[in-house]
Amino acid sequence: MHKGPIFNEAFTDGFMIAVDEQRYQFRPQLIGEIRLESGQLVACDPLVSCDLPFTQAVPAGRFPLQLAIARNGEDERIGFARIVFAPGRIEAWELALTAGQDRASLKPGEFFGYGVDSGTGAFMDLAALREFEARRQREGEEFDDALFEELDKHYQHTRSWHLLETAKGTVAMFSSGYGDGVYSTWFGYDSRGKLIAAITDFGLVPWE
Repeated sequence: MHKGPIFNEAFTDGFMIAVDEQRYQFRPQLIGEIRLESGQLVACDPLVSCDLPFTQAVPAGRFPLQLAIARNGEDERIGFARIVFAPGRIEAWELALTAGQDRASLKPGEFFGYGVDSGTGAFMDLAALREFEARRQREGEEFDDALFEELDKHYQHTRSWHLLETAKGTVAMFSSGYGDGVYSTWFGYDSRGKLIAAITDFGLVPWE
């Protein structure tokens, strides 16, 4: 099964897909805007560790940040998180890479992604990451306690989210599907190769 169609449709209210006899119904949730300053996008577990930015440059500015909430029976979780950089129809998706990663080295079914050990994923600008890390190191447990309080303000069963503003941009945090794991990020382009969106797949749908 090709991931492109669900990446495009999961943010359409009521979209449904059946995989391995499981039915997933999606609805979108706009949680605000993410501010990016340097054009270097990072996706990571902000409470454990963050890697290098992606090699694909992104625009600077403020952009809508959306979650795709997936319902499977009585269970409801965050399936995808998406930044929309520009209007347009996405015609191609490419796996996001960091320095030193090569798509040609992957075997069928393999992907590059970031590890999650706190049940939390994130998008942020590299400059915002540096601000976040410096403040967390400086303030210690008090900073983490305040962060968890903010996450709890948006808590619903299985999920929460928070947009932390720094002097250098937004650190956008959200629950990662079923929790810990390794999750891939993809860039979407229109027919002319213009960057339209970035999306992280939290692995709810069991791809073939």
